[in-house]
Amino acid sequence: MTPRRPLSTVTLLALSLITTAGIAAQGCGDKGGYRGGKKSKARQWLDEPSGGEKSGNKFIFSQLDLVFEVPDTLYVFKNCDELGHSPEGEDKWVPILACASGGASADPDGVGEPAADADAIALTFYLAPKGRPIDERAVAYYNNAYKESGLKVEELAFNDDYFYKTGIYAKLQVMDESGTNAVREIQQFMWPVNDVVFIARMEYPYGDSRAIVQDWKAIMPYFKTAADDKPAQ
Repeated sequence: MTPRRPLSTVTLLALSLITTAGIAAQGCGDKGGYRGGKKSKARQWLDEPSGGEKSGNKFIFSQLDLVFEVPDTLYVFKNCDELGHSPEGEDKWVPILACASGGASADPDGVGEPAADADAIALTFYLAPKGRPIDERAVAYYNNAYKESGLKVEELAFNDDYFYKTGIYAKLQVMDESGTNAVREIQQFMWPVNDVVFIARMEYPYGDSRAIVQDWKAIMPYFKTAADDKPAQ
């Protein structure tokens, strides 16, 4: 699988703002879940991540109540695979799996040659501990937090039925040193399940013309947890 592009400091900060604010002091054993409660199986998985199972085109993580079925048609993120579950960044986000490009991809109609120097990019799914409610009232908090971290907020909204999930969608831009020109764009959706938060995230060069959004829409419905059709918690 094509290696994912390392997250930059500013985007790691943006990602860390998602869940860590307000995390209570961690206990021991099965305590230390959301607001000091008992840890769910998914939260325990974060402490000791284990590999999933692959059956045909499906990835199954029983402890996370998670099944991901690779869509039949993908234009950019064609290489889907489980990742090593080493925590990333200061706040120890744990990658689950990703669908990556090979560095270039033809357009959806198969017309034209892919650019040889196109960046290798990926749509990555993470799991993180839940530190604060992720609901409609939280949008203002995240709007301020992203701006303070230096990101431009293009779109930010709570959605109670986003590919069968309830959470917050964001489209963010990484700016150049002058702060006036976007150089990269981030598309991200986060949704809570008990005491954890799942995060779908992709970062790509600003203005990238590949079929990135089409693949996002194709992949998201096939990443399913048992709680995806339940109200946010």
